[in-house]
Amino acid sequence: MLTYLEILRAMSGAGADYAWIGVSAAGVYGSTLSSMDFDFFIRPEAAHLDRARTAFRELGMIGLHSRVSSDNLILMEVTEMFTDPNGGPSVDLLTRISGPSFATVWRNHEVHTFQGVQMCVASLRHIIESKQAAGRAKDIYTIKRLIDDLGIELKEAPAKYATRKKARRK
Repeated sequence: MLTYLEILRAMSGAGADYAWIGVSAAGVYGSTLSSMDFDFFIRPEAAHLDRARTAFRELGMIGLHSRVSSDNLILMEVTEMFTDPNGGPSVDLLTRISGPSFATVWRNHEVHTFQGVQMCVASLRHIIESKQAAGRAKDIYTIKRLIDDLGIELKEAPAKYATRKKARRK
């Protein structure tokens, strides 16, 4: 079974531009939430996605879309998911997320060291904005917990990420 550290080393050493995002990344900022998967926001270019995919294949992980080219995954905005056949953590390689663009996340990412491994991590603001923009029921609890755990004050997400309300009929 792969360890969290092996996953992080693989991503860090892949040579791809990425930002670790999602619940597991929030742990870098002190969140007590945990997850059995890692979400990495990859620069949406085939060369970067190819490097990341290769790194996880070399760990022995199995990609869900192994026969689909990185160009096509990016074009179709499909997440490449890797599983550990021995039951370890899973990995999602995303080239598009709800909320901020890769350029925005990349411009504001932070570099953190986790057990000697340097990781590019999305800002906490972008982690939360992506959860808000996704609008999934399961993210409501996550957002509340992140606010409670980390003591941050959140204002409504910028208008470009907000969900539009239906107009009332008169």
